[in-house]
Amino acid sequence: MHGGDDSDDIGEEALVTGRLADWLLRKGRFRQGVGSLIEGFSRRAIESGLPLWRMTYVVQTLHPLDVVSIVIWRADQGITAIRRERGAEMKATFQDSPIRRVFEGEGEIRRRLEGETAELDFPILIELQQQKVTEYIVLPIRFSNGQVNAVTLATRAAGGFDPAALAELRLASQALAPLLEVQEVRGLAATLLDTYLGHHTGTRVLEGAITRGSGETIRAVIWFCDLRGFTALSQVLPREKLIELLNDYFGAMGSAVEAEGGEVLKFIGDAMLAVFPLNEGSDVGSICGHALAALARAQEGLAACNAAREAGGLQLIRCGIALHVGDVLYGNIGAPSRLDFTVIGPAVNLASRLQGVAAELDRTIVLSAEFVAASGVAAEPLGSHHLKGIDEAQSVFAPKARSAGAQLDGG
Repeated sequence: MHGGDDSDDIGEEALVTGRLADWLLRKGRFRQGVGSLIEGFSRRAIESGLPLWRMTYVVQTLHPLDVVSIVIWRADQGITAIRRERGAEMKATFQDSPIRRVFEGEGEIRRRLEGETAELDFPILIELQQQKVTEYIVLPIRFSNGQVNAVTLATRAAGGFDPAALAELRLASQALAPLLEVQEVRGLAATLLDTYLGHHTGTRVLEGAITRGSGETIRAVIWFCDLRGFTALSQVLPREKLIELLNDYFGAMGSAVEAEGGEVLKFIGDAMLAVFPLNEGSDVGSICGHALAALARAQEGLAACNAAREAGGLQLIRCGIALHVGDVLYGNIGAPSRLDFTVIGPAVNLASRLQGVAAELDRTIVLSAEFVAASGVAAEPLGSHHLKGIDEAQSVFAPKARSAGAQLDGG
């Protein structure tokens, strides 16, 4: 009893009650999140008298890090969510699985796991048999764009799923497919917005902040950094090596900022703009402290990155970072059909110009007078400087040697 096709025939139709499908259409569609939907489906199956012990949902994802997302429900454990990183599809665990066969279009796969006729042609089946599973079924879940995902159903009941239970589950899986697709589209939208706009900004867009020209004035710590010598590097490095260098650099900077609650707003060539917003009730000194902690994290990340690059005979990464505190306009700016959610204003310009001073003085980190005053960090004065486009000369500082991030050069 294995193999099958992905037709509309659910089998044993006279025995189908449609209880599970009915629940999905009336109540399941209001569940928030894939995990909640799978758990509700599984619990409803048990309440309907179906001998379901384990259910998994495996979906091929559009995610920069993950290749598949897996949600597992077990009667004795509830929901577990797993994500497999890209490259997992090449491992034996996936290559030798019935999920791969379903993804490739084989259709329903059904295996009996009890008695002398047990079919144990996949490693997962041996594991499930040891867990006293008597029957295991993989059902294709086809999305409207043609993508095939899968749900697996397992029971411990003697004799496996009876014809009525199997027909009920087949029908319900067809009703489940569009609900799962809706959940995946919602999740995909959130993932793409997180990836390309940042978590906080992406959330604002999902909540409806999409009107051109809309925005608000907020106070924030502004982080502006760029690579040293990038123009020269771009002329001598092969394209692949240049992209690798940028990814190493932005990886160290971006992860440090995000780990301390900051938001990376954009990459501008070899530069990165980020903010640490001061929300209502926030203490400016505390937010500055997070920015300084991010500097320390960036120091560690870049040092580790440069050690690996040196071992591989690659160019070391040097950069400059400027920190400032000020009011910025945070909102939607751009053409009618192409908007950018970002920050603008004199404070952003000042942070950018400060970064230029860092390069002129060959300093890794420079701080504005406003940041020094707000953070209370021990700082070394670097003099007063006239910044392009800014009327008054600005006092510029650097963290003293023992301050967070003061030794960020990393080689």
